[in-house]
Amino acid sequence: MRQAILLLFAALPLFAQESVAEIQRNIKTVKAETEREKSLTEAEAKRHAAYVENAKQKTAIFEEQAKELSGQIDSLKAEIEKLKGARQRALGTTRFFENRKTKYIEDLVLTIDSLAIFVEQGFPHKNSEAADALREISSQLKKGVISPEAAFGRAWETMLERVRLGYTAETWNGDNGKFFRYGTVAGIFISQNGETVLWLNSGKWESAGDNLTLRTTLKETMRIADGKTAPKLTQIPIPR
Repeated sequence: MRQAILLLFAALPLFAQESVAEIQRNIKTVKAETEREKSLTEAEAKRHAAYVENAKQKTAIFEEQAKELSGQIDSLKAEIEKLKGARQRALGTTRFFENRKTKYIEDLVLTIDSLAIFVEQGFPHKNSEAADALREISSQLKKGVISPEAAFGRAWETMLERVRLGYTAETWNGDNGKFFRYGTVAGIFISQNGETVLWLNSGKWESAGDNLTLRTTLKETMRIADGKTAPKLTQIPIPR
């Protein structure tokens, strides 16, 4: 018994040494784990701080972009308002000129119609054709078939043709005789048998009748116009 007790007391220092060593190892392990956790925590804290800083920077960038976009939107709104104003002014100007154009067309139609009447009452040579041409121009203009510019040009050309009549002379064959026109002041008609001799007096054909001198003069004038005799001066009646 005594030996057992002695052995027990002898083993106690050895057991105590092993326990202390185990405790010290555990402490070291805990410290190492604590240091590792601390390092991980510090690394995580750094990553979080970097994330927060990056988020702040991105937020600042987004806020700046939002301000720029807001400014651009305000500028676009202002530009749209300007465009609206310009469009309204343009529409007003368009309506103004459209009204003027309509009034011009109406006035031009009346003018062309009056020219047709004037031509009909003028020198009676192809006047009905010219008047019909003018009325056709007026009709097409009213229907919008041709533009005012085209209508004006065609009416102008038609009237120029009438003006050119005053500088030309011509003869042509009719159904019952021959006609001679000198400008827009004189006209002669002689029947095929030479019995009917007419001259144009104020738009109406007047017979030479028994006036032998006048009949002879008109016939001689027709022969000269036809080239059947040498050119020479003749006296033909001119309407007063």
